[in-house]
Amino acid sequence: MSASEEAEGAATDAPRYAWIRRMLHWAVALFVLLQLPTGYVIAGYEQDTVEAVDATFGKGAFDVLYDLHKSMGLTVLGLMVLRVVAKAGAPNPEYRPPIKAWERTASHAVHVALYGLLIVTPIVGWVGVSLYPAPAPFYFLVDLRLPIGEARGPSEFLLGNVHAPLGILIGILAAVHILAALKHRLLNRDGVWERMIPPGEASDQAGSASRSR
Repeated sequence: MSASEEAEGAATDAPRYAWIRRMLHWAVALFVLLQLPTGYVIAGYEQDTVEAVDATFGKGAFDVLYDLHKSMGLTVLGLMVLRVVAKAGAPNPEYRPPIKAWERTASHAVHVALYGLLIVTPIVGWVGVSLYPAPAPFYFLVDLRLPIGEARGPSEFLLGNVHAPLGILIGILAAVHILAALKHRLLNRDGVWERMIPPGEASDQAGSASRSR
């Protein structure tokens, strides 16, 4: 058996996160990928952007996009709460084979930062919208605006000077996270990628690996 085949076998047999944690991870990843571009479009509620979006997709399209951004933000917050609970009940699997100490430290730092940002950023947006005051619709079903008084100045500060930069930071850290995952998958082939592959795919990969031996 060659060294590459041994590496593939080790990756296939690597311990994995509990299925609920993998499911929540990929659900949050999907919403974040949707949130980043919509957040960029709606930032500042610029009149030129409003008119351009409405002209392209129809009158009121910008408002629909804005409401969807709020809805998805609340969804991310809810999913992150579930992730914290799931993490407490299902600890991280071991690295097998072990990774370098600096990689473990860097991975832990990025994960802690992302967890914190994905909880704090939607909360800041939620408070900012509620202070404006503006609706916080949850998929057009119910208004989840917080029962707090109007404060237009603090609202604009939170949304423009806190929420938006935090969103950019999420994008940067997400890109670092993705590049690191691809490094482990394509270069190292050390089982790190397989720890978090979606439920169902793990068994498929294991089956294909066993057939190739």
